[in-house]
Amino acid sequence: MSRNAITYKATALDMLRSDSRLIGGLGPADFGGIERVRARLRKLASAGPAARLGLRVTPSTQQWAYEPDAVCAEVESAPPITAAGIADALVELSSTASADVPLRGRLAGEYLLLDLSHGLSDALLPVELYAYLADPSEDPPLPTWATAPVVKSPLPRAFSSWAVRNPCKVGAVLYGRLRSVRPDSTSTTATTATTATTLAATTAVPRRIPWTRSPAVATATSRAGAPTALRSWRDRNAPDLSVASMLCGAVANAIAAHGISVAQSLTFLFDCRRYLPTSDLVLGNFAVGIDFHGLDPASPRAVHSAVAHAIDNGRPLAGGALSALSYLRTRSVLPATAVDTVPANADARLTFSDLGRIRQLDGIAWTAEPDGSQFYPLSEPALPDSVVITSMHVRDTFQVSASFHGNVFDVETVQSALDVALSDPIAMLSGQE
Repeated sequence: MSRNAITYKATALDMLRSDSRLIGGLGPADFGGIERVRARLRKLASAGPAARLGLRVTPSTQQWAYEPDAVCAEVESAPPITAAGIADALVELSSTASADVPLRGRLAGEYLLLDLSHGLSDALLPVELYAYLADPSEDPPLPTWATAPVVKSPLPRAFSSWAVRNPCKVGAVLYGRLRSVRPDSTSTTATTATTATTLAATTAVPRRIPWTRSPAVATATSRAGAPTALRSWRDRNAPDLSVASMLCGAVANAIAAHGISVAQSLTFLFDCRRYLPTSDLVLGNFAVGIDFHGLDPASPRAVHSAVAHAIDNGRPLAGGALSALSYLRTRSVLPATAVDTVPANADARLTFSDLGRIRQLDGIAWTAEPDGSQFYPLSEPALPDSVVITSMHVRDTFQVSASFHGNVFDVETVQSALDVALSDPIAMLSGQE
């Protein structure tokens, strides 16, 4: 069998995301020119189908072709950009993305823009890709993640590992959560049939108007030292809170302060690798979104409590299992654009994803000081009134992007809110705790 005839079976969670994209930009850094970028991508792709780079994602079948020789077909040079141009470059990639192309790359001077099929992975793969492509070594060896054995079906293994440590909670997850939650999320509260009927009768249906996608992104980097300052403030004022919940609160407060109505709900993305042994490697999709209804995203304490409770009770695993079962039953992937109308007066429904400290990027070939570095994703939401907030700790800074639709929420307003939140996140939280 020729190498190009090899196929790889995608998981249900991979298939669910196969119609969506992972788009990001990093710089300024020395990538060594477009030929070096292509050579390193070919080297990664040749490591085998388990390393993901040579796969051709196909939303219609779980059997994906392994075509490593085609990995650089859409990797090109582009006119150089500066820090001020990264948002426009990300929007252009999102606006022209195609589900038929597994990987696109644009080297624009000292900025590398990547557009990958979400079927290949969640946030893990882009981070590892950038770390390898911007490695300052002349000829770095293949990274461990590209050659180590991977766990192809991690959900049963993760659930087993969690169940061994939490035997008393297994029944609640299996017979309660999996029976009652929606396929794409798990709710933080149970609503009785009587209450649901009352709400349906008394809640007015908002007027909706026609809508088409209009991807937009706002980005901001904190000053150097902001992560240390926020943690010190947290230790003095609210030692039981996570930094992620505080960043969520700071951004939500800033958005509301700029006149955008924020819904009392939050979708939080969980990396289910937390339930696996640290030695297990999962390169495919293993992140799950959980909806928390009736939750104030501007309250770090409320966010932290809900997230911690969900993790402790295995809710991300329940959500992942339900999503996988939904796909196996219907064979339907999640649409990149889910609707064609939007509420005339839409509240911003926040989705929050915190990538934490990204140590893989500490030693790459940056050409700017920490507060001049940029690593931003554009995660276009499928719903018009959603705003996807992605935060991370890169070098000695916080970096945050907000992905949304510019015909629903004003781009300059969201950008101004992020600038304020990242310029002084502690000020946005003062009085919250």
